[in-house]
Amino acid sequence: MQAPQARMGASPSGHTSSQVPPSKRIAYAANQVAINMLWQAFNAVAVYFYVTNLHVSAVAISTGMIAYGVLNALFNLLAGHISDRTNTRWGRRIPYIALCSLPFALSFVLLFSPPSLGHAGLLCYFFAMTLAFDLSFTFTALNAGALYPEMFVSQRDRAYVSALQQLFGIIGLIAGVALAKSLGQSLGWRTMGLVFGAIGLLSMYVSLYGSFERKERRERPFGWGEALSSTFRNRHFLLYVAASFLVQFTTTLFTSTSSFYTTYVIRLTPMQNSLFLGGIFIVAMPLSFIWARAAVRFSSARSLCLSIVLYAFVELLLLVDRSPVSLLCTGLALGVPIAGFMVLLNVLLAEVIDIDALRTGRRREGMYLGVNGCVVRLGMSLQYAVMAIFFALSGYRSGAPVQVAGTILGFRILLGLVPLVFLLAAFVLMLLYIRMKGRAVETARTPSVPT
Repeated sequence: MQAPQARMGASPSGHTSSQVPPSKRIAYAANQVAINMLWQAFNAVAVYFYVTNLHVSAVAISTGMIAYGVLNALFNLLAGHISDRTNTRWGRRIPYIALCSLPFALSFVLLFSPPSLGHAGLLCYFFAMTLAFDLSFTFTALNAGALYPEMFVSQRDRAYVSALQQLFGIIGLIAGVALAKSLGQSLGWRTMGLVFGAIGLLSMYVSLYGSFERKERRERPFGWGEALSSTFRNRHFLLYVAASFLVQFTTTLFTSTSSFYTTYVIRLTPMQNSLFLGGIFIVAMPLSFIWARAAVRFSSARSLCLSIVLYAFVELLLLVDRSPVSLLCTGLALGVPIAGFMVLLNVLLAEVIDIDALRTGRRREGMYLGVNGCVVRLGMSLQYAVMAIFFALSGYRSGAPVQVAGTILGFRILLGLVPLVFLLAAFVLMLLYIRMKGRAVETARTPSVPT
């Protein structure tokens, strides 16, 4: 049976996103403060804090995070499927955002407020708090993200709102990546956790003011097996998610290891470290709207190809940087392609979801975000596998103020050269996506010949 057709750019109910008041658009986008701040702070300093301050084994944490990443990837699939099949008077997505925001913030606070335990106890505590944090993050962020394609349905509106999200997201990123380490060292890690948790909780509840779900009649949801098989039959999604996986692997690898780089390779003061990481996102903030315009004019996929090429070239500079000044300049340059990633990956995923809705006649934002999150989390496992191998082979000494020359060279290769391989593969996949989409458009334009 042929799936019912729907016009891309308009909701089944006939509403358009231009009817959403600007105040509600801004309020909805505010959730990115919490999502980016807490998640990026976790990536940037959680392992660093437990390894350098609490002297937990770096190899043990990295190895445990490999297995944990695989388990957590399955949580994303489950969360997406549950969300799509939820039916309450308050909607499918909003109840999860309202209920899970509190444990999301609280678990972050507890992660940086460990009790007095031995090394083995602290390792267990780290994984227990990480599990609580990750589960609540998954249900909060996935459902907040699932509202985006439903609330905003035209390419122009999606690009504009995605740019708005990135403005708030960059505020969260600056705090999470650039300030978490310096605030933890200057104010204390527990105080940093409390401040970040409070701000994150506030921004999630502000975003509920701007959130809504459309009331049109929904089709019968897919069963578990049917949902997964249908998702993986969408070839546009397979190309997108593979490219997204590779891009986000390189960015999370940079986030997780930059603190080590600025401690042992090019030593930065806490203020310089904040300027290095904060500069990335200060540059990215105004450029978000430029990348949004590029997505409308040239297509999201072509614009993403350009941002991948730029990111690959700038990361190579980490191989040769020798002074704080040159490293700060590299950070500013990284802001250009990172702004592209932040805007374009959201718009592209919404486009893929629309393609699926045309094919199946059912909207399944939850499952697509769940599968995407699953793949990204598998990328985290790969990231920690790379880190575990690096820590084991490079001669890294946990807690040592100075590392050997081989370890320092390893950090340069890890951040400057390893990402190049993954970015090249992502670029090729996006070219295939562009070619496939072009063929699909030509097929759609070709009139059928009656027989």
